[in-house]
Amino acid sequence: MTRLTSGPQILALASVCLLLAGCQSMPNNLLVLPENYLSAREQQMRKYATTDEKKVVLGAAGALQDLGFTIDKSEMDLGMVVSSKNRTAVSAGQVTAALTADVACVLFGCYSNLYGKTDKAQKIEASVVINSALAKDSTVVRVKFQTVVWNVQGQVSRFETIKDSKLYQDFFERVSKAIFLEEQKI
Repeated sequence: MTRLTSGPQILALASVCLLLAGCQSMPNNLLVLPENYLSAREQQMRKYATTDEKKVVLGAAGALQDLGFTIDKSEMDLGMVVSSKNRTAVSAGQVTAALTADVACVLFGCYSNLYGKTDKAQKIEASVVINSALAKDSTVVRVKFQTVVWNVQGQVSRFETIKDSKLYQDFFERVSKAIFLEEQKI
């Protein structure tokens, strides 16, 4: 193996690398939003008729705790709350199907480790951003629920945004109640 030691060799190699990098093009759909972006955004956002961000942050944190989440980070000045909860991801049907396929494969003389790919644990994360700058006399709350699922080998098998409208609706109803109770000093 030869080493690049002279200036012209290094300059030539750098030029070739820049030339090859310049030939790359951006995908046509790089800046195109997904089709369901607006409906997902609508599901994740609500406007509240108050300008007291502190009240809304506390209401959002309380709503998350009511839903079983643990507050991981909270920044009152930035209007942000991050929380999570750990749950099992074991599905009896998935495990049964994987074990059956593995046993059948062994009987026919092949190797399969489908059980090693079955889900074991999941972490559901919720991030809330509160912003009063988007509206003049109200505060906008946006929440996003996501889940990370690990298989029995400890590898991440899925990472996805939760689209369950009932979960979002339940969260926003709890925030509304918390804000109302705080305004009424109850």
